[in-house]
Amino acid sequence: MTWVFFQSLISGILAGGVYALFGVGITIIFGVMKMVDFSACTQLVWGMYFTWIFYSVTGLNCYLAIPFVVVCMGMLAWVVFKLIVRPLLGSDDTSFILVTLGLSYFLQNFAEFVFSADPKSVPSSIKTASFFIGEYSIGLPRLIAFFVMVLLVFAVYMLLNKTTLGRAMRATAEKPEVAQMLGINTSKTFTIAFMIGVIFAGVSGLLITPLYYVTPTAGSMFRTTAYIAVIIGGLGDIKGALVGGITVGVIEALVTGMISNDLGPVGVGLALLLVLYLRPQGFFGKGERRA
Repeated sequence: MTWVFFQSLISGILAGGVYALFGVGITIIFGVMKMVDFSACTQLVWGMYFTWIFYSVTGLNCYLAIPFVVVCMGMLAWVVFKLIVRPLLGSDDTSFILVTLGLSYFLQNFAEFVFSADPKSVPSSIKTASFFIGEYSIGLPRLIAFFVMVLLVFAVYMLLNKTTLGRAMRATAEKPEVAQMLGINTSKTFTIAFMIGVIFAGVSGLLITPLYYVTPTAGSMFRTTAYIAVIIGGLGDIKGALVGGITVGVIEALVTGMISNDLGPVGVGLALLLVLYLRPQGFFGKGERRA
């Protein structure tokens, strides 16, 4: 039992890295634009397809596709922002939710139109590779995903806290009207924030590509759990996205490993209910002050 617990704990922490990366992307968009992007899971699917395209053309290891996926997802984000998101700025939350849900449906069906619904795979020599620390096994794909998450989140932290652009993004997040009066190009900061969020979703897709088949509906297996991780951590806080992602990964792995393979989502759902009862704003979210 002790071995199962610690093995599940290690696996959960590493698996939570992808949830964390995905959640940070959603959090950046919400933090700057105050909007929740419900098309993120289909953006993840497009990250998987761009990875598959890279592998099909070059035959190289899928992890070498990161620069290619970043560029492709950045271009996709720019087009979506200019055509769909920017006209919605200043609209109510309901409009943005409905439009991003519609965008999700469109991206999924467009992927099926372009690539067909047939499952595609990206073979990798390290798909089943693992190494041992003592008696505990660590899967190499999960470990790579975790380290990529750490590097990307660190890069975003440096961007937000050590650069002029980052200060402009934080100012826009706090008071967009004041930031605009101070000469900050808020449209530019919104664009960059949206691009970062979409890129993070796409890279999350790349990181799970060696482990799953690539299909237009692949994001559905990720959708509920990933958004629960964001809610548990606290919407709008990067630390919360990290903690929420890893927490959900650990809970899912512990329940799956120690109780039943079928009860992982149930454990995550119960954790969500508990957090919402004890701290509705999430671990790091800011609650509204009562009068």
